[in-house]
Amino acid sequence: VSDYYGTSMSELTGATRRREITVPRQIAMYLTREMTGMSFPRIGEVFGGRDHTTVLHSCKTVEQNIRNNATMKSVVEDLQRMVRNSQ
Repeated sequence: VSDYYGTSMSELTGATRRREITVPRQIAMYLTREMTGMSFPRIGEVFGGRDHTTVLHSCKTVEQNIRNNATMKSVVEDLQRMVRNSQ
């Protein structure tokens, strides 16, 4: 996700609330949950000590965007494919 969006891992795990970082962060949290089954509290720890409710909100936001936005759906599918192909 950081490579795809041209951000650093420290930005994804940092405290900034700039939209150009929050959207990739939400997608990264969503993908972490979907592709690993990691718990919301654990994902929150990995992403800078965020509360599990923040992770839950991020996942729900991305799910809603996937349903309502073809571009977001395509981006998430591309990222999932990229992760699978790199394993």
